[in-house]
Amino acid sequence: MQNQPISPEPTPPAQSANATRRPMRVGFLSMTALIDPASGASQSILTMLRALAERGVQCHALSGTCFDSPHGQQLPAFLEGQGLTPGALRQGGPLVWRGSVQGVAVHMMHVQSQHRMTATAIEELNFRDLAESWLRQTKPDVIIAFGGFVLDMELMRQAQRHGAAVVFYLANGNYARLQTFEPVDLVITNSASTAALYRSRLQLTAHNVGLFVDSRPQESPLADRRYVTFVNPQPEKGVTLFLALLQRAARECPDMRFLVVESRAELLPAIRKLGLPEQLLDKVERVPRQTSLKPIYAQTRILLMPSFWFEAAGRVLIEATSNGIPVIAANRGGIPETLAGGGVVLDIPEACIKDHWQVPDERTVDAWWSHLKRLWEDADAYAHACTTASTAARSHALDVKVQRLLTLLHAALANRNRRIERLAQMSHG
Repeated sequence: MQNQPISPEPTPPAQSANATRRPMRVGFLSMTALIDPASGASQSILTMLRALAERGVQCHALSGTCFDSPHGQQLPAFLEGQGLTPGALRQGGPLVWRGSVQGVAVHMMHVQSQHRMTATAIEELNFRDLAESWLRQTKPDVIIAFGGFVLDMELMRQAQRHGAAVVFYLANGNYARLQTFEPVDLVITNSASTAALYRSRLQLTAHNVGLFVDSRPQESPLADRRYVTFVNPQPEKGVTLFLALLQRAARECPDMRFLVVESRAELLPAIRKLGLPEQLLDKVERVPRQTSLKPIYAQTRILLMPSFWFEAAGRVLIEATSNGIPVIAANRGGIPETLAGGGVVLDIPEACIKDHWQVPDERTVDAWWSHLKRLWEDADAYAHACTTASTAARSHALDVKVQRLLTLLHAALANRNRRIERLAQMSHG
């Protein structure tokens, strides 16, 4: 393959966005793939960058081919389907896929295992070297990043050394060390609940920009909506509660059908672990990981989100309600504020929060089943719930969120300038 330099491939220029009289340049920097359909954080950042690009910001991304659900031998086909082409950027260097995705100039370094946890030390070193070249040539004003690995922190320091403001996207409740955020000029997050969690845990200030999701509805005939849908049958996502509802439906509502999207886990192992009859699968249509959930929503009558762990927000909530799909969800983390009244929020027992494999008590199952059965059987209640969902989804329009994000990006640049001034004073004094 021919050696090719990294080219910024900017989005169309717009009105000057900073003091250099050129559009602001914003980049994403992480070994985690920006175009990972199974990663809510990556998908949100991609939506952010696309929205910024539509407003004249030059948007770029350097990542690895690390996915939450690796594509295996199908990776080349997936990347080519995204409009990316492979090539070596220098003699003997790693394979890099590049192209434009939704207005973002994307570069992706090949990682053999396609999983962040199993990337080798050589791959990490290659990515760091590639980042050095990319930062030097792209010259981003702002870098958006996330992650708590040693390499993640080094990449953020690299970006600062190249003069970029570093914005950390905080999208889950798993970070436990304040040191993770040391090489950062500003922290943004996807819900007020996440901001409150980290203010309490680490005394960290995080600015809520909301969840970035394309909430434009799609057209699908109501007659096609025939399933109760559950995405990711994992223990932390509430698979034991889902299976309790599935058993109840098998006994009391034979016509109720279920659709399970097996993005990060399969349903059958959970059934076996709990010692339940495998005949339950007769009521379930199972589909593998999807590059887009639009075909799923076209068939969804009701969405379940019975999460047991802290949910920072929940993309599926906005996607479902924007399509007028009623949601029954857990009262956990940022779910209530993200749902914004567009569905029913129900409590989860403390035992299930502590042990995600715990089967909920009958009282909990009764409450969830009562709401589910009513939406399934009562046409008037269902029609009202659909209207309520659509109305709530309007609060997630991207225009307001993008303006808030732009304000915060400029605040990050101001923080960067103050940081540089402090360093200059220290070096002279």
